[in-house]
Formats: sequence, C-alpha cells, structure tokens
Amino acid sequence: MTTAAALTLDEKLAHLEEILRPMDRALIGYSGGVDSAMLAVAAQRVLGDGAICVTADSESYASGELEKASEITRQFGLRHEVVKTRELDNPDYAKNAPNRCYYCKQELFVHMERMARDMAVDYILYGQNADDVGDFRPGATAAREHGVRAPLAEAGLTKDDVRALAKRWGLSVWDRPAMACLSSRFPYGTAVTAAGLKMVDRAEAFLRDDCGFAQLRARHHDTLSRIELPAEDLSRLLADSQLRQRLVSHLSAIGYLQITADLCGFRSGSMNEALLKIDSDDAPLFARIDPILEAHALVPAAYEQRDQMLVLRLTEAACAQLADTALRPAFVSALTALGPRYIALDLDPLHI
Repeated sequence: MTTAAALTLDEKLAHLEEILRPMDRALIGYSGGVDSAMLAVAAQRVLGDGAICVTADSESYASGELEKASEITRQFGLRHEVVKTRELDNPDYAKNAPNRCYYCKQELFVHMERMARDMAVDYILYGQNADDVGDFRPGATAAREHGVRAPLAEAGLTKDDVRALAKRWGLSVWDRPAMACLSSRFPYGTAVTAAGLKMVDRAEAFLRDDCGFAQLRARHHDTLSRIELPAEDLSRLLADSQLRQRLVSHLSAIGYLQITADLCGFRSGSMNEALLKIDSDDAPLFARIDPILEAHALVPAAYEQRDQMLVLRLTEAACAQLADTALRPAFVSALTALGPRYIALDLDPLHI
C-alpha cells in the first residue's frame, strides 16, 4: 500500500482532483490564506463555476484581510460570497477557552449549511492540510460534526505541497506567513472583546506597515503587549533605539501601558504551548535571576512576574546588547530553565 508521504506532488494533485470531481458543486470556506486559496483554485480547475468561495466577515480578522481575499477571487474569476459572522455574541467563544476555535468554525459552518440548502449544494469544504491532522485543532471537531470535508488532508497534501502548487498556479499568497485570527493573540482564559481586538489589529498594522515586519504577533495581555518577531527582526528592533521609541509611543497611544518584545522570538501558536508555572515564591526565583543577569553583564535591571511571564526592564545599552544573536539564546535558555514560559523585554529602557 502506497502512503501519501511516498506520493509525488503531481500524484497527490491527481488524487485531490479525484476527490473533487464527483462533487459537481461545493462551498469552500475561504479566508484568503494559502491553504483555502489553493483549495479554491483547485476546485475551480475541476468544478468550474461550481466552486463557490465563502468568507466570514468577522471582528476577529485583521483589517484589510477581506479585501486581500477578494483580490484573489477577482484574479481567478472565482465566485465569492461574504457572510457576516458574530462570534463575540457567543459567550462560549468570548470567554476564550482552549476550544475557542470550535465555536468560530461552528458559526461559519452553520452559515454555510444554510447557504448550501438555499443553493442546492451538497458539499462544504475547508482548507485543513495533512500537516494539521493530529494537531490541537478544535475547528476540526466542528468540521466533523457538520460534515465538512478537508480535501487537502484527504489527498495527503502537506503545507509545503500546498505552497508549491500555489506558486505553480501563480497565487500571490503562496509564500504568505500563516495569519491566525486576532483572537489567538489573547491568552486562554482572557475574555476576547471587540475593544481588545481593535487594539491588537492596530498594533499589528503598525508593526507590519510602519515598521516593515512581515511575520509577527502582538500578544494581548490586558494592558501589556508582548510582541513576537523572528530572530533577525527581533535583533533589528533591539539594535534600533529610535524604532523602539516609535513603537512604544504608538502602542501607548493605542492603550497599552507596557510594550514588550518576547526574547524567545516568533512562534506560531505559542498560546498552545504547555504553560509552566514559575515559582510561587518570588524571592527564590528572583534570587536565581540576579546571577544570570550578572553573568551576561546585563545589570542593573528590574523585573517582575506576570502569570507565566517574566518581564525584564534593562538599560538602553543592555537592550542593544541583546540584539546579538550569539548572546540572546543562551540568556533566554538560562531564564526559561527557571520556569517562566515567556521572557518579555520592556521596550521602554531602564533609566539610571
């Protein structure tokens, strides 16, 4: 028996087309990301006008995402329907338990089921790929409950496969970083609110459009923003005091009281990581932090504990010192070994 992993890309594509061909017409949950865009174009190649994209217009999506999604459908001549979803009206979604995504997908799929009945369409599809199978994906549970199929996963197409086919077909999003909804920036258990979503949206827009960062997350911890960037971009931020000052000024105007950079860097889905409790007795923990700061010549310093986060405030010189990618990993590793899940550096430096 041949496994999906042993198949070539063209063999997997042929399998995908075999899955789609009997459907005649299908509604495709379409966000504009590479997975759903590639699935939509693949369905159009097989079903023609029978491939119908459906996008949720949701408060949890970043501003501009709907227009970007529409650009692709116009480019390829795809039929595109937009439905207004109201996830925040559902208390089970807003309370932000780890299964929050279940209620988001459920909201969309209920709308799509209604559309399918009205349009006499028998199939509803979404863009889960083979790499997603087995991950913590509450949305997949909602898909199974509503009979929504994932043809990419069924055909064994991985994320790399999807990107390769998207590039082959000329989709502009073929190399676009994953864009999870803005609600994923809230720690589990912190209520998702419209006001908080707007703060996150404005913060990420500034980081992207004004600071020039492509891959990023602005994690929302009430009045504290924890910014995740890839290692190279994080070094650029730490080395540029003027950029840090502009960022602090802008995010303060949005409403954040503390603006930090996560020294662990960018991790997609970092809120899903197993959270380790740090020592409940501050004194022993803090006593162990001082030698680490001294060993890396990063004193004087101030620090505080916030849940699973250690927040550091260092001098301007120390911030610039941490731009060194040879120094930073060893420093972060030494601190996380003490228990904190996140090491956040206050971007407003300590003034001595």
